[in-house]
Amino acid sequence: MMQPDAERPIVLAARGITKRFGATDVLAGVDLDIHAGEVVALIGASGSGKSTLLRCLNLLVRADAGEILLDGVPVGVRQGPGGPRPAPESEVLRYRASVGMVFQSFNLFPHMTALENIIEAPMAVRGLSRDAAVALARDLLAKVRLENREQHYPAQLSGGQQQRVAIARALAMEPRVMLFDEVTSALDPELVEEVLRTVRALAQEGMTMVIVSHEMGFVRSVADRVVFMAGGRIVESGPPAVILERPTQPETARFIRSFREREGAWTG
Repeated sequence: MMQPDAERPIVLAARGITKRFGATDVLAGVDLDIHAGEVVALIGASGSGKSTLLRCLNLLVRADAGEILLDGVPVGVRQGPGGPRPAPESEVLRYRASVGMVFQSFNLFPHMTALENIIEAPMAVRGLSRDAAVALARDLLAKVRLENREQHYPAQLSGGQQQRVAIARALAMEPRVMLFDEVTSALDPELVEEVLRTVRALAQEGMTMVIVSHEMGFVRSVADRVVFMAGGRIVESGPPAVILERPTQPETARFIRSFREREGAWTG
């Protein structure tokens, strides 16, 4: 049983995050707290701002206003005499080691084996020796049930296997928080469950996660809190049983009803 939010520290937070692309306000002053050990699922229609918010949390997209805080400390900026300015890339990279992200596309290096893809960043960023990095990578490949694929190149792996290598690669940095952006959307239906099983296992271990997903059965089974977004803002937030079954806001209810009509009853 998860502790109430008040008893768990806030690890990652967004405060007043605003982002505009051209004349479009993609995020309109979003506030979001992520507590230690919590699994938060972001849902909503395409264009609602879910993935942009995730990328702002990872500093892949720079917000036009607002701030991201890790353990209550603003990240991605340096305060100076002329006001805040972007932090140097080296500082941003250190932050991303604490807030890992797995994308829709696998982004593996095609010329490297599964093992080599995983050991690269721990050696370069964390300063691990090759022996230590290899030992860590083998542990993580076993964790994602790919211990017999360490010498395979990405082209020799299925999409689901490549995505699990990508998850292992992110975990190799020992992040405080993991961000998942529609990690099953590029997969054939028969490969989706093997990736979702890996994410479920991380949730059971207490990994703090923010997940953008359209797999509503998975969301219902894994999330502690579901956040519904529309028009670049958070409309409603609460336990899966409330948001997915008894939403209180009309926008949420319309989205859930439309999803059910389109996809049918979801299963977890």
